[in-house]
Amino acid sequence: MEEYKCAFSNTLVTNQFGCEQGEPVARRGGPDVVCKSHDAHRRCAMLFMQMKSAALPAFGVEDDLLTMPHSVLGKIQFGGLLGLQRILQAGATGSGEVKNVHALVALAVEKYNNIEAIPYPELVTDMTAYKLRRRG
Repeated sequence: MEEYKCAFSNTLVTNQFGCEQGEPVARRGGPDVVCKSHDAHRRCAMLFMQMKSAALPAFGVEDDLLTMPHSVLGKIQFGGLLGLQRILQAGATGSGEVKNVHALVALAVEKYNNIEAIPYPELVTDMTAYKLRRRG
């Protein structure tokens, strides 16, 4: 079986978010999450790339893994998904978690017809304002 590294693994490893397609795995560097579905993995990877493209100018960093702080990627993952949940469920109170990333992405694709049509600029404030939890 081919393994697909989850595009939102930071959110799932913390157990703050969930995903019906995410499966925890142990790696040499620590816990990680792989996606059980090729199609779900492809959609989430596209979603993350679009979120990152929208958010990096607001963070004032380049798309370079050697210079970009890891915290920026975490804020894009957490804040981006929470922002997506916010715009899809207008009027819903923010719980600070996403129970099923796969279902959220499917809902976004259903509403906007494809990943590219999601209004990413509306998510930038959620991403830049997100406060990562400190390690205890």
